Amino acid sequence: MFKQFLDQMHDGMLIIDEHANVRYANQSYYEILGIKQRDITNMQLEDIQSNTRIVDVLKTEQPLINVSFDFKQTGVRIVANITPVYDYNKKKIGAMSVFRDSTKTRLLEDELRQLKGYTAYLKEQLGHVPSRRFLERIESREPIFRDINEKLLRAAQTDSVILLTGESGSGKEVAADVLHGLSSRSAEPFIKVNCASIPETLMESEFFGYVEGAFTGAVRSGHKGKFELAHGGTLFLDEIGDMPLPLQSKLLRALQEKKIERIGGEQSISIDVRIIAATNANLYDLVKMKRFREDLYYRLNVIPIHLPPLRERKRDILPLSTEIINDFNQRTNKQLSLSAETKTHFQSYTWPGNIRELRNVLEHAFAMTNTGERIQNDHLPEYMMKRSTSAYSPNEESSFLEQYLRFETIEKEAMIEALDQTNNHRSTAMQLLNMSRRTFYNKLKYYEIDD
Repeated sequence: MFKQFLDQMHDGMLIIDEHANVRYANQSYYEILGIKQRDITNMQLEDIQSNTRIVDVLKTEQPLINVSFDFKQTGVRIVANITPVYDYNKKKIGAMSVFRDSTKTRLLEDELRQLKGYTAYLKEQLGHVPSRRFLERIESREPIFRDINEKLLRAAQTDSVILLTGESGSGKEVAADVLHGLSSRSAEPFIKVNCASIPETLMESEFFGYVEGAFTGAVRSGHKGKFELAHGGTLFLDEIGDMPLPLQSKLLRALQEKKIERIGGEQSISIDVRIIAATNANLYDLVKMKRFREDLYYRLNVIPIHLPPLRERKRDILPLSTEIINDFNQRTNKQLSLSAETKTHFQSYTWPGNIRELRNVLEHAFAMTNTGERIQNDHLPEYMMKRSTSAYSPNEESSFLEQYLRFETIEKEAMIEALDQTNNHRSTAMQLLNMSRRTFYNKLKYYEIDD
């Protein structure tokens, strides 16, 4: 009766004695391992299977829990629990293995991963429907940027390779979003790859994929690379300057031939991909330093578009701030806005981290404020108040120090005037000056203003 129960188990079971002779194998043992069913009782296990883990456990008496390995005869992947067996006197009398076929499970997991990836892709694509929204993302009040916008709109209508350059945080990824969203490929995949974030040892497999059995640990069904995933759509190569030289050669070949080969494969796979590359480095300098292939540089530099830093887009700082604040207001329901003093500070600050820094600064401010408040300077990160608020220019009529002292004089006079108008009522004076309580009292002390 008990044997009949064991034979109905979905898991395979094998029991051997202390001499590695088979004492019992259930029905699933034969089915999972693909062994022809026959009576193997009392046979040496090595005559049936070679290099078995159960024999290792028998020798070492160290159990193996949830160990995974391939059954070489059939290629079936096994997950097993293998333990030594003892009698009542704690004498070793054999070993037992209970295992299952994980091949089907892994195939289902691979399918699930692909479905999750496709779901994420569809969600992302909802944001890539060509619309007025894309034009709004690149609108600018600066003449210098209007020419860039026109170039982006024209470039989006082509399939040419585009090279976006600019400082970190200057909006290269947003520009890539716009280029894809306004292109004829907008309904197709938009795959983003940060070349600086992928370990060099994994880069080739990430870009070109691999076939089944290409290397130890490879997924049995193989793996599609970024080029295949982006087929028909756009592949965005961010931080292209950090790509290792060996991979640059393979990328150049893929761009020229419009074909790739998976690792371990011999079949060429045709690809239809539009390339957008981006970097904050000077690629031509890297070429001269022998760190970037010259032929790849010219292959990527078909339509170069340089995005200026935020400090050169002074008129855009407040509109961008408003856009980001509206986004955070929608998420947090705080309904914040910028105070007059913070607007002034934002306009004079140099923004070395560009739009990314602006967004991070406002996120910090949202964490420091209560619902309905105006964002004041003391809500901003401390480093912003310590860092120079204006880049020095030798063409200016006066030095930065002279301008700063002039600003302090005006601010002190404004505070004195506000106190006079309110009969030294400090709370009312703060409101007139759009200053927070902390800022107001700090400046009273700094300017040595007595009531």
